[in-house]
Amino acid sequence: MGQQIIKQPDGKLAVFSSIVDAFIVVDATPEEILDWRAEEAAAKERERTQRELDAVLAGDPRRVYFQFVRTWEEASEMDRQSTAPERPVGSEEPTA
Repeated sequence: MGQQIIKQPDGKLAVFSSIVDAFIVVDATPEEILDWRAEEAAAKERERTQRELDAVLAGDPRRVYFQFVRTWEEASEMDRQSTAPERPVGSEEPTA
């Protein structure tokens, strides 16, 4: 289960962790739980992205992308062949 949000007798909320078998948040409002979970998710995503950046910048993208690694040239060719006409804001057509 990992974590469970539980309504306390006084109407506030708590989060119980089955990993440590203890409450990890108590006396919270719904908004506080939302903010806490969002911050927790953002921190995990930052850590994951940092691992990817570390591997790519060290010249070892296979460490994070395994057999799905593409070179700049391969990705650029796939991009050119794509039927998706829109690019993210601020991006330009890749050049090889």
